Amino acid sequence: MHQVLQLNADYQPLKVIRWQRAVELVLGERVVLVAAWPNRFVRSASLALPWPAVVALRRYSALRGRVRFSSRSVQARDNFTCGYCGLRPLLANGMPDRQQLTMDHVIPRAQAREGKVHLPWLRTWVNVTCWENTVTACRACNARKADRTPLQARMPLRIFPRVPTQHDVLRMTLARAAEIPEPWQPWLPAGVVIPHDATALPDDLSFRGA
Repeated sequence: MHQVLQLNADYQPLKVIRWQRAVELVLGERVVLVAAWPNRFVRSASLALPWPAVVALRRYSALRGRVRFSSRSVQARDNFTCGYCGLRPLLANGMPDRQQLTMDHVIPRAQAREGKVHLPWLRTWVNVTCWENTVTACRACNARKADRTPLQARMPLRIFPRVPTQHDVLRMTLARAAEIPEPWQPWLPAGVVIPHDATALPDDLSFRGA
């Protein structure tokens, strides 16, 4: 109950916020209360506000979530799955085993020119370390690929390296919740898979939005 699902004005999910922020937005009339926890209230000397579970912006926000780039964020984007062999290593409790995963430069550093590499699939030059040139790899695939391109190593990619889409951002921010509360369920799009493991998520996820 410490986190609240925030919807846009069109009732599409945006992100997860803390309940204190949700209360501020409700009192400031920036959001409407869509769903509350039954028989739970945020109380003050002059107020008994239903404890928010889902809120929606009164005005549409065109801002999109952005995720800070890091190795752990790349793994979260790729759902902790190797981009080459498809392995998704799990611990005994069913959670992702991040110790078996690394971040691989698709076009290796060894082939960079002044810190940049050419991506044939995008037909452009990018910084060697960026969303579009990094992918999650298991340790075995990373060692096998070494300083070669996927074509040179004959290891085709299963995951397209990309800047996280809004769908990715939503999945990643929702995964910060320890569990998906029942009041959120009607507002979540089909196909969003939530790993219930807060410890598997990057510490530096950062989202921008209203």
